[in-house]
Amino acid sequence: MLNFDEWLTNYTSSGFLLVTVFALCYLRAKINNEGPFEPADWRWGAALFGMLLLMRYPFIAYNHELDIDESQMLVQAMSLKKFWIYWKYVDGLTQGPLTSYLLIVPSWLGMPFDYTAARLLGFVVLCLTLTATFLTFRNLFKGPVAVVIFAPVAFFYLLSQGAFSSLYNEYLVLFLLAVCFWVFSLLYRQSQPDVRTLFLLGFVSGMVPFAKLQGVPIALVIVIFAGLMLLQRSPQKVRALMSLSAGGLLVPFVILCFTVRHGALDYFWNFYLIGNMEYSSGGSMGQKALNYPTFLRQSGQFLYLFISYVCLITCSFWLLIRSGIVLKSINQLFWLGLFQIITAFYVIIKSGYLFPHYQQFMIIPLGIFSGVILEAALPTITWNSSKIRLGSMAWMLTCLLPHIMNKLATVTGHASLQRVQISRAELGKPLSVSPVSKRILDFTLPGDNITIWGWHPAYHLETKLPQGTADVIPFRLLTPGPQQKGYQEKYLNDLKINRPAVFIDLITSQSFWFNDPALYAHERIGEIDRFVAQNYLLVSVINGERIFVRKDRLQMSQQ
Repeated sequence: MLNFDEWLTNYTSSGFLLVTVFALCYLRAKINNEGPFEPADWRWGAALFGMLLLMRYPFIAYNHELDIDESQMLVQAMSLKKFWIYWKYVDGLTQGPLTSYLLIVPSWLGMPFDYTAARLLGFVVLCLTLTATFLTFRNLFKGPVAVVIFAPVAFFYLLSQGAFSSLYNEYLVLFLLAVCFWVFSLLYRQSQPDVRTLFLLGFVSGMVPFAKLQGVPIALVIVIFAGLMLLQRSPQKVRALMSLSAGGLLVPFVILCFTVRHGALDYFWNFYLIGNMEYSSGGSMGQKALNYPTFLRQSGQFLYLFISYVCLITCSFWLLIRSGIVLKSINQLFWLGLFQIITAFYVIIKSGYLFPHYQQFMIIPLGIFSGVILEAALPTITWNSSKIRLGSMAWMLTCLLPHIMNKLATVTGHASLQRVQISRAELGKPLSVSPVSKRILDFTLPGDNITIWGWHPAYHLETKLPQGTADVIPFRLLTPGPQQKGYQEKYLNDLKINRPAVFIDLITSQSFWFNDPALYAHERIGEIDRFVAQNYLLVSVINGERIFVRKDRLQMSQQ
């Protein structure tokens, strides 16, 4: 949860009440036999997205950084609009090019590179992701089951007011994976897999590595199960496999040609593929797995969604065991859901970093697995109107009540709040400019590049000046690893080629992540220190952050 002023506290609290009323109205309509595939469903969907916009409005209109990833992604997009060639001039570390390129779109509509524009785009992508998720559940399961397993997802995104309200760098890969699951669900309903649908699944899956490599194992499992399904059902197996393979290879082939054409293949291979394989906080996979309960507790409101699914799966399994039909519930979807949960678990813990937004890779796998078990368990109960009402209310309270209790604890001051405080007066304002950025602007011209040594990419956004090195943050340069020397050489080469007008070393005891100047100041890397000393002069120190200006630019500004 975030901290709000009184007006926004009342606003968001009213939103929680509205969501509760909406859920009760929806429940009443379904219990009164409104069919799950009636046209009214689309009206309910429109109302859901309307409430989602209402609940996300304070975060969209708050034009300040909520998560440092937001600034990093926006700077990469702003820089790509000038340079265009990913990996050679702009490198998003674990993030692929498609995520950064997509953030350029708002600028084509006349919007600035700021947090409001980015979160608006993220809101649109989230709506599409939720739509694909629900359609997946509806295609794979009966109507009531689809609604039940979608409920935790809906409440989670409607009521989250913390890490999941910002623009995390998984937003695009989660959408692509949701589309992959949806296309798979279409194939699952076909008696003979359609070659065009198989091509589409391959095509979207082939985009996943270039949104974020983290999503590749999940996409790969979907493709494998689609391949097994077409081998069982398709009368033209070779043609079907060729269609799936052609779709999957198309995007990688185009991007490979692009990287070769522009001399970025080496950076793509060493910095993106191998670099991501090596990206880790250290420790064995066993240690990371054992640390998952801690990770889960630190993942904010995702914990409530996870508990909801665990309750649903546990109750469904209990009904199956009691009825002695556990083995009968095991089918292809059962194995898909189980393998996807295992795969998502690996994807989440692999790096060892406890970033809450990683947990979202688990959502659709949990939904599919719980849907399989629930659909098998429901016939074991003799249903009447009383049981339907009681079961529906119990499930709604399981999904909704933890969010409400957390909100009440926050409002009454009984829960710890994040450092960020949002007031109504700050909504809708343009991006503010810090004293450091104002000083940078004294020495720069439109079209200049600047380089920041440290983890505060927001200075690029405030000055509207793109990055002068491919790395917008020196994470890989300062983190020990097999390729650390190569990263430093690439960074130095970028400095020599682009010659940024200003070099800012913001390493202080208050810096994010790298906060020990004795260890992380740019002087610790000899060749970079020598280049800066030869070509730049220190002109200002603001709160310990040092601003160096290129000597020839300093002479021009003094004339």
